[in-house]
Amino acid sequence: MTVAKVGVGTGTDPDAARRAARAILAEGRFHAPGVPRPLHGVLTAIGDAVSAPFSAPGHLVDDLSTAVPGGIAGVWAAFAIVVLALTALLARQHAHRALRGASAGTSAASPAGGAELERLADRAEHDGRLEDAVRLRFRAGLARLSERRAIASASTVRTAEVSRALHSPPFDRLAHRFDEIAYGGVPAAPDDVAQARRDWAAVVARGAKR
Repeated sequence: MTVAKVGVGTGTDPDAARRAARAILAEGRFHAPGVPRPLHGVLTAIGDAVSAPFSAPGHLVDDLSTAVPGGIAGVWAAFAIVVLALTALLARQHAHRALRGASAGTSAASPAGGAELERLADRAEHDGRLEDAVRLRFRAGLARLSERRAIASASTVRTAEVSRALHSPPFDRLAHRFDEIAYGGVPAAPDDVAQARRDWAAVVARGAKR
């Protein structure tokens, strides 16, 4: 393509020069060729839909930061507290369900006695179900004390009542660890199971002499 030269000396028409420059820059060699993109709209919509859930928390934090003391750091701290509280609540609910499941597994036509509960605790320990072993051993200990008339009915007596009746440091340790495992979501260790077996034997033997 031949382009007429535009003079730049005296007498050059500025408008003509600008028109010539625009004509040159409008040539195809100065522009990227258009590429057909039939899926551009679809892919853009999919990308927006995928990224929206990930950007939403950031927008929420920005909106709340103006009303929460500490700004963005305060909002994230509040979120962390809520998450920890929910985690603790779920762990406690799980412990209650597990305890009810263990109780249901030991129920028959009549409440299980101390010997049966101890047998089930041994089985749970053998199977590696350490939390169940600790819970069942605790129930077995209370059943043994009830059978020896050292405490009231094992199915209705409260831990605090047993503690006041026995005045037994080993029992208080057992009760504290039981609460941590059964209600606090703390995992049981093999030492917990062994300690429960030894301490309950001593607590029951002492309770029988009262």
